[in-house]
Amino acid sequence: MAETEDILKVVRALEKVPETYLLLVELARDTGTGDGLLDIDRVCGFQKEVNLAVSWAVGYTKGTDPARQAR
Repeated sequence: MAETEDILKVVRALEKVPETYLLLVELARDTGTGDGLLDIDRVCGFQKEVNLAVSWAVGYTKGTDPARQAR
């Protein structure tokens, strides 16, 4: 029963986290190949967008770091 309660606590906590749009995910989707890999040549054509996407992702991870460190 304790495991079920722990899972429910995690689910309730995650429900409070606002939805986040990460440009990095969108770029990965747009530059993927049919077999799930990245088309590196295509990615190179989006260098400004990649740099922006990486900075957004870094900012997001810094913002969520306290939650990840909580035990």
